[in-house]
Amino acid sequence: MLKISSLLVLAALFDAFGGTAEATGIGADVSEILERVRPAVVSIRTVSSGIFRSELLEDPNVRKVLGLPDEVFIVQTGAIATGSGVIIDPGGYIVTSRHLVADADDVSVTLADGRIFQADRVGEDAPTDLAVVKIDASKLAALKWGNSSELKVGDFVVAVGSPFGLTQTATFGIVSGLGRSGLGADEYQDYIQTDAAINPGNSGGALVNVSGELIGIARGVAAPDQASTGIGFAIPSNIVAQIVRELIAYGEYKRGWLGLSVTAAPDAQDGSATQPQGLIVTELACNSPAERQGVRLGDVIMALDDRALPTESAFRNAISLLPANARITLDIRRGEASQKLSVTLSDPAADRDASDQGSVVVEFPYASGSTACAPSGPVLVDVAPGSTAYSVGLRTGDYLTAINGKPPVSADQIGSVLEGTEGGASIDILRAGTAYRVDVQ
Repeated sequence: MLKISSLLVLAALFDAFGGTAEATGIGADVSEILERVRPAVVSIRTVSSGIFRSELLEDPNVRKVLGLPDEVFIVQTGAIATGSGVIIDPGGYIVTSRHLVADADDVSVTLADGRIFQADRVGEDAPTDLAVVKIDASKLAALKWGNSSELKVGDFVVAVGSPFGLTQTATFGIVSGLGRSGLGADEYQDYIQTDAAINPGNSGGALVNVSGELIGIARGVAAPDQASTGIGFAIPSNIVAQIVRELIAYGEYKRGWLGLSVTAAPDAQDGSATQPQGLIVTELACNSPAERQGVRLGDVIMALDDRALPTESAFRNAISLLPANARITLDIRRGEASQKLSVTLSDPAADRDASDQGSVVVEFPYASGSTACAPSGPVLVDVAPGSTAYSVGLRTGDYLTAINGKPPVSADQIGSVLEGTEGGASIDILRAGTAYRVDVQ
């Protein structure tokens, strides 16, 4: 339970800045929030049997110091993990962290009233580290979904979970940041940052707003000492709800495939790399939805569905949440011209199997107007390791398709580019069914 003295301090601070505790939802309302929230937050315990290798003892230097034989390594069985989960449906569906249940042989759920149930895994999504399990129970307390897109930095939030196995623990704070990424935790990263204490065991638990609505699922990023450092993260509820619906329906989230990668484009007028204007297409998979429907290597994407996405991670995140067969509109700048392209994403597994893109570039069955996927330039048959060509990223077997956006005239032209071009240059290549743009400085 939250300390009354802490609440009085917070109330005084808000009054000092011209606000009131009542206006912010802080004060007596906190206990009412927890009365609604805590019955819907569960503790999860998993047991994973099997053999686990000891990477430390596999190090020959460590074995030598300890006097162990060359082939010895330690095994352990029955690894136990604990974490948290949130009931999202009275019929027993619970959302939690994938890393907690993915390799488990046994998953048990302890409710707030102390009852224990065995849980079945319903579905998992590795890129977001989300999973859904189900227990055989009914008429359970379930949290109402909140709208995470309405969050603002400074909003009051409460985290509820089982840190260090301490069930039904509540911590409070504010939203410290939004749209956090680059943490190296998951493929998809668009975290809510909060100073509400999130410790090991909180993962999978609830982050709620002043109305007691679920606005995030805790995703702790471990500190070096495995303790809270005043910085915790949560997956926004709008993302969680979208993933969970698919996991319950299909057991997986079937993402659509676009088939391109981008990097931030510098301001074309002053050459500054600090103010990107759009995202330049630097990789384009041949016969992908993007390539088939008009995207070209070097295009600058200014908007996705009329929404500007300033960074590579923002674009990747937006695409990664789109299902197969989703139809999107890309605002493209190609040279001085601008256009809108309508692209339908495909099922990546079905599309790649149908296109039969091999691992060696030998022939090109793609009927498209993209010169990047219909090579007319020379083949680099011998790129020596350590050479200038190798250092900029060229490899034996690459097809040259363009230099500075124009088809190459001769093999000698690549030599002049590699020897040094004022202001830099770009080389478009085709490698194993994917077109790339290599920048040469």
